[in-house]
Amino acid sequence: MLLKRALAVVTGGSSGIGFATAERFVSEGARVVISGRNADKLAQAAKKLGENAWAVVADAASPKDMQRLYESAVGHFQCDVNVVVANAGISRQTPVRETSWEQFSDVLNVNVGAVYATVRASLPFLARPASIILVASLAANQGTKHFSAYCASKAAVVSLAKSFAAEFVEHDIRVNSISPGVADTPIFDTLGISNAQLLQWSNVIPMKRPARPDEIAAAILFLASDASRYMTGADLAVDGGMSGISPF
Repeated sequence: MLLKRALAVVTGGSSGIGFATAERFVSEGARVVISGRNADKLAQAAKKLGENAWAVVADAASPKDMQRLYESAVGHFQCDVNVVVANAGISRQTPVRETSWEQFSDVLNVNVGAVYATVRASLPFLARPASIILVASLAANQGTKHFSAYCASKAAVVSLAKSFAAEFVEHDIRVNSISPGVADTPIFDTLGISNAQLLQWSNVIPMKRPARPDEIAAAILFLASDASRYMTGADLAVDGGMSGISPF
């Protein structure tokens, strides 16, 4: 019994890691509120999750939308929020010579601004104790050609988790980040990554394959639950060994 009757809010919860996380939470007995910008995808996801799920159309980068998200979550389930998973984000190729300031700013606004807005809006609605998980990336600690905006944004997410943890620890709120490696999610469809490129990336993963979303969700469940009650300000790598094992 890890999250029985807990209330969790998962941004970007209609697909990929976010949906897999919501699905795992529900299987553990939690009530889950998922958010995203696509109403149709959210409705379909909520239907799959069942009666213990609630969907709210909201832009994670909008403070007003995040305020409305938590008001809706607490109002629907009539309890405070125990877990927040700040998962909403985007990945785009941003070659320095070809990327406009607007394109660069958009990645930072969604991947960093949305995390800040998600956490800040949650504070009046949190139970005590509470757990907040920020979804970062292996890219936070690596430079990747053509992905400077994404890498910088995920480094900022790891840093935010540590600063939030320092600020909230006296209020019985734990904050950790999780850094997935290459994961088989719909985000690749938006990047124009070919199967050949994905195979090339897989070959440098010590485990020789991308992560499944449910494998990342299992690690998020750990950070959300009392099993990790003595962890705060940590970044958990779930990357098939990429950050710890040399490929040579």
